[in-house]
Amino acid sequence: MTDDRIDFSALDPTRDERFEEIVHSITAAAARELAARRARASVVGQVALWWRPLLAAAAIAGIVSITTLARVQVAAPAGTADVGLAEAIGVPSEIAEWVRSDEPPTPTELLVTLESE
Repeated sequence: MTDDRIDFSALDPTRDERFEEIVHSITAAAARELAARRARASVVGQVALWWRPLLAAAAIAGIVSITTLARVQVAAPAGTADVGLAEAIGVPSEIAEWVRSDEPPTPTELLVTLESE
């Protein structure tokens, strides 16, 4: 290995006297596009850009969902028409009746029901 440094001065773009002119012309040409991009970078600008596609996607999802729900017909198994939500999730029918009624259970009823479980 040598300790000689490589001279990169030939690659320096600022050596050209026209460098500042070139940079200025590029910046001036891109000013309009850069301003438009800055305006779209705000939250309001982003929402405005995505409003129509999001609305269209939501409408399509709604139409597909409604169509699917309209075509699906699930028949309830026989004997489950009188089963409520509480019984369907495993709450004993006595406890479900107590919840539905205005009368609280007596301590004896409560003890008998909970011990039978």
